[in-house]
Amino acid sequence: MQTLKNSVKSFLPVFVILAYTSRLGQAQVDTMVQIPTALQKEAVSSSQPDLTLAGEYKQTKNVIEQEKPVFWNWAADIGYVSEYNFRGTNLTPGADGAVFVDAEVSKWNFTLGVYNVFQVNTARATSWSIGEGGGSGSQLAFFGNAVTFTPKTTQSTFDEVDLFLQYHLALGPVDLTFGDIGFFIDRHAKTVLDLKIFGKNLLSPFHVGTVGGEQFDRLFLRLSTSRIPYITPSITYYQTIYNNGEDAQVFDLIGAGPVHRNDELGGYLEGKLVGNFAITKWLNFNPYGVISYSLHDRTEPIANATTLRDAVRGRSLVGFNAAQVGAELPARLLHTVGHSTGPYAPPDINLYLVPFVWYSYHISDPTPGTERNELWGGAKFTLTF
Repeated sequence: MQTLKNSVKSFLPVFVILAYTSRLGQAQVDTMVQIPTALQKEAVSSSQPDLTLAGEYKQTKNVIEQEKPVFWNWAADIGYVSEYNFRGTNLTPGADGAVFVDAEVSKWNFTLGVYNVFQVNTARATSWSIGEGGGSGSQLAFFGNAVTFTPKTTQSTFDEVDLFLQYHLALGPVDLTFGDIGFFIDRHAKTVLDLKIFGKNLLSPFHVGTVGGEQFDRLFLRLSTSRIPYITPSITYYQTIYNNGEDAQVFDLIGAGPVHRNDELGGYLEGKLVGNFAITKWLNFNPYGVISYSLHDRTEPIANATTLRDAVRGRSLVGFNAAQVGAELPARLLHTVGHSTGPYAPPDINLYLVPFVWYSYHISDPTPGTERNELWGGAKFTLTF
């Protein structure tokens, strides 16, 4: 993985140029990673990481037409996104975007995959930490702004690897998909605190720590149907079964305690609509709509916090998180048909260039580093065989 990552980074200027010259009018994912996670695909999204693999152009080969079963189905992505936005939260604020790679293989209705996204250059936010579930809140003022505490976080490294396994089962008009996703986040960040009295710094900004690396494991269950022409609706529930990470200590100012990450085993519900419209045999238009509801799985700031404890820690969210709309424009660059006399059909090889754009409206109060209205995009190459 490290060798692959170094190779990708060495060609990063090429990826950035390709992505910027081909993406749709974006302004600025996540992950992928929908991935992320933002990958949004039907199990892990590469442009929105939480994990929805394979856009509509990544369809399994038509084995009836080939009259032979396909032994394996493979798909791989490599691309660039202007920010890594995971379910409405910008995990790389102020950075120069992110590069992502993912690969997946399907057999016997199982899909196994890996997704990797890493930050380009440095991310910054006026916050106690950067993350979907870390300490939230920004400036805290006392005595009519006579005394202010302002945290500033610099994230030098964000490197996420997701592993997932899912199983698909057709039940008449309804498709059932269930699986598991493991998230492994390597984060290096530093938070400093500005203390001002009557607008003047009495001390140099001093280091107070930040939330570091994290590991999650989530089970998911999805119901969908492909019986509606051009549109695939789905509803997915994700349940966290493992949640661990680094809690860096902050000075115990006014009883604030440590910068506290959200370590609850929460869940979230996601509704999604995916469109698939063929413009030509070489070009598709795939619009998306997503809305998610949090059940303690992430943190929101406490509005008008009156204590440092509330400003640092925030609270876990129960309620609607974010609504998102987006679109992909897969353009097929290459198509070859395999031929064989053996028992299995050889793979058809397809190469796509896929520009994408996303817009997110944060329904709950966004954490610092994330705007209530976020617009981002990028492009990827997709290879299926």
